[in-house]
Amino acid sequence: MNLAKQLSMLAAAALPWLPAFAQPVADDCARARDPARCEARQAALKTCSEARGREKAACLEANMPPVDCNQSDNPARCEAAQKAREACKGKTGSELKKCMRDDPPRKKKKPRPLRAAARQAAGAG
Repeated sequence: MNLAKQLSMLAAAALPWLPAFAQPVADDCARARDPARCEARQAALKTCSEARGREKAACLEANMPPVDCNQSDNPARCEAAQKAREACKGKTGSELKKCMRDDPPRKKKKPRPLRAAARQAAGAG
């Protein structure tokens, strides 16, 4: 058999399975943590599909709604990240990285149980 015939047979065999893999985006958004934001993101991606590079980033930023920090695992950290993004808005590249480093969202550090146990053993021993 020639290659073209093999490929056409393979494609014909795969056709019944395609609908199972091609689920609509609405189903994915229904399972998302914030379905409304997911749908807004999909709409923004469709709107900005022709743009490339910085233009696309600016388009997406303009068309995306803000994050709802009430639905976040850590609302305080989410708010800090939002403030940092707002403070650094309009900056790109190394300027953006520097700005985000200077005003990063803070997260609580968890104590390491091994170090605490080692300190107790050293102090007790």
